[in-house]
Amino acid sequence: MVKLGLGIFFCLTTGVLYAHSVWIPEGNYGWEEAKQCYVTLQKEIPPKAISPDIQNLDRTKMAIFARESAELRINSLDCIKASITLPEKDSNLGELLTPSLLSGLKWEESYFQIEWRILLSENRTYPLTPSEILVAKQWLESHNEIKQEIFALTIEYLSEKNPSSKRERYLDLFTGYYGSLLRERDKFLLSLSVESYTSYTDALKQRKEKSE
Repeated sequence: MVKLGLGIFFCLTTGVLYAHSVWIPEGNYGWEEAKQCYVTLQKEIPPKAISPDIQNLDRTKMAIFARESAELRINSLDCIKASITLPEKDSNLGELLTPSLLSGLKWEESYFQIEWRILLSENRTYPLTPSEILVAKQWLESHNEIKQEIFALTIEYLSEKNPSSKRERYLDLFTGYYGSLLRERDKFLLSLSVESYTSYTDALKQRKEKSE
């Protein structure tokens, strides 16, 4: 039976980046190496929007979070590549780890679904209006697309024979994707009414406090 080993995974309930380092559920190929290589952000991404308002997106602060997230991602990938002994010299690590990484992605998204259910809940003081629900669905679509791009880039990096020669390219690509996640989330949150925004972010904060 696969154990989850969720103790290392807990910026999940507050943000959209989830596992910045590579996370593999216990019992899957490479999970021990991934656990040893896992590092969290120095400063947790807040449940509220990073920017003050939708007309003034704080791209500087987003860029800092995104760059650190990208660096953590690549550092954990480098660590995993150095830690895993391939069954054969010409084995493709990206292909070998794809099932394990898919398992991790599914668990990441299960935590995002918790956030999503809180967002759509009718039990909050100010639930979303019909028009806000439409905007939320657009955000969900963009979130899923970007997460798939991050996943594909992760596999591509692991498949590189000499990734150090292309490290800056991958670092820039990961930074762009993580920045897009933050930017899309801020744009969504700041498009909500003050009442809906406050009700939702307070609910996220309360859930985080209960889980600690």
